[in-house]
Amino acid sequence: MAAASGRQAGGGAGSWLARYRRQGREALELALTDVPGYAEWRRFDPGPRAPLDERYAALPALTKHELRAHFPAGFVPRQRELGPGLAAGEVEFAQTSGSTGDRVTLVFNPAWWEESERAAWGLNRHARRVADGRHREAVLASPRCVGPGYSPRPLSVAERTIGRHLYVNQKLNPAAWTAADVRRMAQEINDYEPVAIEGDPAYLAAFCRQAGAWGTRMWQPRIIFLTYTFPSRLYRRQIAAVFRAPQVSSYGSTETGHVFMECEAGRLHQNVEHCRVDFLPWLFRHGGPQRGRILVTVFHNPWFAVLRFDIGDVVRLDDRGPCPCGRGQGMALRAVEGRVSDVTFDREGNAVSVDDLDALLADLPGLAGWQLELPRPGQMRLRMLAAPGGRRPGSAQARERLRRLYGDRVRVEAAVEKALLHELSGKIRFVRTAYPVDHAALWRSKR
Repeated sequence: MAAASGRQAGGGAGSWLARYRRQGREALELALTDVPGYAEWRRFDPGPRAPLDERYAALPALTKHELRAHFPAGFVPRQRELGPGLAAGEVEFAQTSGSTGDRVTLVFNPAWWEESERAAWGLNRHARRVADGRHREAVLASPRCVGPGYSPRPLSVAERTIGRHLYVNQKLNPAAWTAADVRRMAQEINDYEPVAIEGDPAYLAAFCRQAGAWGTRMWQPRIIFLTYTFPSRLYRRQIAAVFRAPQVSSYGSTETGHVFMECEAGRLHQNVEHCRVDFLPWLFRHGGPQRGRILVTVFHNPWFAVLRFDIGDVVRLDDRGPCPCGRGQGMALRAVEGRVSDVTFDREGNAVSVDDLDALLADLPGLAGWQLELPRPGQMRLRMLAAPGGRRPGSAQARERLRRLYGDRVRVEAAVEKALLHELSGKIRFVRTAYPVDHAALWRSKR
């Protein structure tokens, strides 16, 4: 189902919908006629006389495997010359911030990215008021995901200030921070006085736990953008204890730009000016037709053609009627529920998303963070972080909750740990499964 068709469209067939469909058709035609990486896709296309949604539905999904296989120029339109574009600074090679197996190098167009971000700001009242593309922004995330990159030596503030952004963190995994690191980051934020803070929720929450425990006085930005990973309920509460600004979930990827933005009413709205989104529902037993995965087609990037990219996350459509914010263009989501690769299965064989687990665990007294490891089938280990200076989360209570979900046949361990494990990228996954799982069974019938 396409974002702008049927009940997902909202707002009627106005000028935005005509423009949206025109841009979707132009992206499709460009990819199939002028982009080498899609040469094998042409045989699937029913042709220009077929309805646009039917043409999109007939095509495969684009994955990171294809992006790697055709790098560097396979997804650059033939009318563009990569060498001169790189020399002129119109594009650059950029590595995505995924985990070890997910990372890929892309042809990245900074101007397209900035336009996508600017359009997404318009989907939230708070962001629209304060973000103008010139505002100061402090960023707290893995140095392998953002900024000047990871450095074994400490970088100066000048070296970590790029344009309007100050990148304050220099270490992989917040567990590696010393008291001096946290005080330095706090002082840099206070000195910089950013209008916005952008953060990986795991990193920003860890900073807030420590700064809050010490009673550190913090500069108050006007908005907090949460991105990079799933924003746990625990993390949102910890961030709110230090920063009073509205928290806004910004969703997208390096490949696709900014795809959804959380509005002031808490729903995620599609950035229809910059992308098409196709929703593929899961089977009913796993939460369909409201829960599924999405494929993203990018508009306005003249250097890198992205068509039906499988972004790899679980989403849940919003079916509560018109949004109180008044926006009705494109698809609306109730939630992004974490990575498809982090989905587990309960005692009945039904899907359990990261969001499901977070809802199950987030109210455990004393819990500051969690991570579920699955070293082999039938075995689980829950890593728990304890809130500073408070009651330690109960291992027995955590095990009982997980057993009720997964059944008594599963061996469940739970323990308070000093740290959650991070990936090569520095991101901290909520579920780490060490054996292959056929997640395609979520949407593919066995018959």
